[in-house]
Amino acid sequence: MQKPLTSVITPTFNRSHLIQKAIDSVLAQTYDNWEHIIIDDGSDDDTEAIVKQNKDKRIKYFRKENGGPSKARNYGIKHAKGKWIMYLDSDDELLPKCVETTIEWLNKNPQAVFAFPRSTRILELYVNGELTKSIDDSGDTPPEFTIQDVFDRNAGFSPNGFTHLRRLYDEGIQWDEELALMEDWEFMLSIGERYPKGFLYVPVVLQRYTQRFGSDNLVSKTQYSSWARAFEYIYNKHKNDKSLKNQTWYPSKVEKWDKRQKEFEAGKRPPYQYHHFQ
Repeated sequence: MQKPLTSVITPTFNRSHLIQKAIDSVLAQTYDNWEHIIIDDGSDDDTEAIVKQNKDKRIKYFRKENGGPSKARNYGIKHAKGKWIMYLDSDDELLPKCVETTIEWLNKNPQAVFAFPRSTRILELYVNGELTKSIDDSGDTPPEFTIQDVFDRNAGFSPNGFTHLRRLYDEGIQWDEELALMEDWEFMLSIGERYPKGFLYVPVVLQRYTQRFGSDNLVSKTQYSSWARAFEYIYNKHKNDKSLKNQTWYPSKVEKWDKRQKEFEAGKRPPYQYHHFQ
């Protein structure tokens, strides 16, 4: 049986110092029928040179004007040729059997249209470019996870290893380019609303997710109120979905993050990037 082509999509912006690890993790896959589509979202460092030093023809580099990760992912899907789309952020890593194991699970579950695997999750705090604290937060990725847990946002997850059928893009299910936070969750809500029986959780640790606070990533520059506005936006977009009929996160999540913003402004709470490390 021929292995279906899997397109791994990596959006990147000024990550020349990290992206080779992500590329190496794809090159190390035990499953060999993949293409790695790297979307350079307007970097002004030497990202292009780093990517192009890799001579494997399965690695494909595209450059576009800066527009954010969601727009870059949509751009990548547009150019993808695989039956399955898998994602990898440019500062993270897939474990060697990520693609192989995910495809095996998908083949055993033909009703599935999207899936994501369990992961390790490390939180790192940087001050003046130096790593000062590290927390293993892998417990936030549970051994069991259902589509209802996605709808209820009962645990953390990342785009890494998240896989779906390429055809969903042609059906109009795309990354919301207006969102800068939780865009992966919103994308899963969109898929889950149309295909509530199409979700598959792979309860095997297949990716290494590192969230770096105080570094150059988007989350480090986020304010508490930004999370409130993102929850508000996502709720308003999906409030009529059948899948959210019994949700409990709105308006409580909005109120929680707005309260933290007021505490920060009153000097009673540190900046967002430090809140995990207090």
